[in-house]
Amino acid sequence: MLTEYAVLDEQWAVRLPDHLDWHEAATLTCAGLTGWNAVTGAGIPKPGQWVLVVGSGGVSLFALQFAKLLGCHVAAVTSRGEKADRLRALGADLVISTSDMPQWGATVRDQTGGIDLVIETGGPATFAQSLIASTLYGHIVLLTLQDTKGGSIQLPAALYQRSLATISRLFVGNRTNLEAMLRAVSQHRLRPVIDKVFAFTEAGDAYRYFQQGDVFGKVIIDGA
Repeated sequence: MLTEYAVLDEQWAVRLPDHLDWHEAATLTCAGLTGWNAVTGAGIPKPGQWVLVVGSGGVSLFALQFAKLLGCHVAAVTSRGEKADRLRALGADLVISTSDMPQWGATVRDQTGGIDLVIETGGPATFAQSLIASTLYGHIVLLTLQDTKGGSIQLPAALYQRSLATISRLFVGNRTNLEAMLRAVSQHRLRPVIDKVFAFTEAGDAYRYFQQGDVFGKVIIDGA
C-alpha cells in the first residue's frame, strides 16, 4: 500500500520482532514470507544440504539467510561479480558470477555434489542451469516464469529426462507461515537486507531504481 494512512482489521496485523525498525518490518510480509516458504515449505532442506539462490533481490537474500538459519550450505549465483563478497558476508558458501561463467550449472553441481533445493527467481535466463545444478532428486521452487521481455520458461526435455527433480510453484504464504517466520526472525535476531530507502515524495524514483534491477536487498519507501 503506497499510502500514508490505512485502516485495517486488527486480525490482519501481527506482532513484529522487537529488534526490527519499520523499514525492516516492511520487507517481511511479501519478500520475507516468500523466501521463508520457499525454503521451509517443501519439507527440505535439512542441515548440511545445499540450497541455491539466484541473484541478490529481496527474496533471494531472505532465502539465503533462512537457509543458513537451518544449518544448510548455500550456493549463490549473481550477474554482478562485485556482489560476491556481500553474498559471502551473508553466509553464502559458494558464489558464482554468471557474467564470468554463463554455463554455471555443471560447475555448481561438481563443487556441491548437487543442489538439494533451488530457489529459482531468475526465470528463463537461469532455469536450465538450475536444473543442471540439481541433484537427481532435487527440488526446484519456481518463483519467476517470465523475463522482463515476456519470454517464458522452457522445459528442456534433454535435460529433464535425465533428472527426477521436483518442480513446484509458490505464491507468498499465509498468516500461520508469517507468524512462524517472525518467531524465527525474532529468535535469531535476523535483520533484513535493505538496499536503499526513498522518501514518500520520491516514490516514482524508488520504482525506477528498483526496475533497473541492480539491487542488493529491498528498496523501501518511507511513509513518514
